[in-house]
Amino acid sequence: MPKPAPELTNSRIVPDDSNGVSMWDLLEELHPLYRALCGPGFLDSLERIQKRLPLEINEYPTGTDVFGWTIPEEFSVNEAWVEHESGVRVIDFNDHPYHVSIYSQPIDIVVDKAELLEHVETHTHLPDAVPLRQVYYRKEWALCASQNQVKNFPEGKYKVHIDTKHEPGFLRIGDFYLPGETDQEILINTYLCHPMGANDNLSSVVIAVELFKLLQQRPNRRFSYRLCLWPESIGAITYIAQNPERLKKLVGGYSLMMCGDKHPVSYTGSFRGGSIFDRAAKHALKHGGWPDEPLPYSRWTGGSDSGHFDSAGQRIPFGTWTRGGPVLDKYPQYHSSEDDLSQLSETQLLETMTCIWDALLVVEKAQVYKIDCPVDPFLSKHDIFPFQHGAGGGKHGNLIARAYFELMGAADGTLDLLAIADKFDMDISLFDEPVEKFIEAGLMSTKDV
Repeated sequence: MPKPAPELTNSRIVPDDSNGVSMWDLLEELHPLYRALCGPGFLDSLERIQKRLPLEINEYPTGTDVFGWTIPEEFSVNEAWVEHESGVRVIDFNDHPYHVSIYSQPIDIVVDKAELLEHVETHTHLPDAVPLRQVYYRKEWALCASQNQVKNFPEGKYKVHIDTKHEPGFLRIGDFYLPGETDQEILINTYLCHPMGANDNLSSVVIAVELFKLLQQRPNRRFSYRLCLWPESIGAITYIAQNPERLKKLVGGYSLMMCGDKHPVSYTGSFRGGSIFDRAAKHALKHGGWPDEPLPYSRWTGGSDSGHFDSAGQRIPFGTWTRGGPVLDKYPQYHSSEDDLSQLSETQLLETMTCIWDALLVVEKAQVYKIDCPVDPFLSKHDIFPFQHGAGGGKHGNLIARAYFELMGAADGTLDLLAIADKFDMDISLFDEPVEKFIEAGLMSTKDV
């Protein structure tokens, strides 16, 4: 079990069990809804989130060209089923929405078993699970079923009835902005385009919403923050294409993906690595008691939305938070009907949220400081010697006392506070008090780099 983060001395806002309850409530509300890239279920979900966080909902019309991609039509399913000539229905959308591939074309047709199976996909790892599949930019009809369903299909003719609707509409992005002391912006995003999908994608959505509810309470935000909820990939591309002025202020950010399962919290870094977001994530993982080695960067197996900001054409540093991730050997329920509420818990959601929250606080604190004295300052003269932490009289004191001494020896204007903390293998929160005291006493100042 990960250890709790140390209590902060200058910020008492920390995630607690009430955040876990709030996330679970929203998860249960959103889970039954049918969503696609664009469509009424996506709008319904954003409007429900609006009741908890005042999102602005921006709309971009079907057919809009975004860097060569095209915003698709809205999609919804009225009904769909496959019926054997004996009258037995072997597939029914009413049993589970994953039986119809997202963006399947409508059709009414009679086929034999061999032709039917050409259009039915099964899950490779779970014999009783219905896979989640999409045919976003392919004009074809497509269905899904479990392996055990398919092996029991009798020979004969089948009536295939798929009643789906494709119509002009909008791609929608839920956007919430929190101004800070500077207009330099950090973007947090996740996607909201799967039907159901407790871990992928709702766990990330409820964590992101709860993070911003906490950020609202933080009185001093050095950076400005923006939350964006959009359909995966095409949403990120649309946002980049439609908001060039915002990108000029964007210093980087985090994407959240599949954050609620039982695997350890993990992180995939930016393309170049070594950004403040990568360093902060590693620090938060290590001092939260999680494995801190980032997952290998890959556009093939790594985060989806982060890659569009950190693409060859952008190179804005973005990392991805996850747990088991989209790897069937780790999370076999990925893209299947078994990705349900039973795979998650309030505790798991809270663990991930706390780790991301800690990383954001690290980014906030990672300023460059310079001691304004030619030698170590005389702390007792300024009444800030850490006697209260056990130092003095020949005693070293506790770790906060140590932070006083390490800070005044290292703050030469060349290292940010995170580099100093990591140099001494100390949690950055231990420096909260000495930073505050040194600045108040006029012994140290921030330095622009």
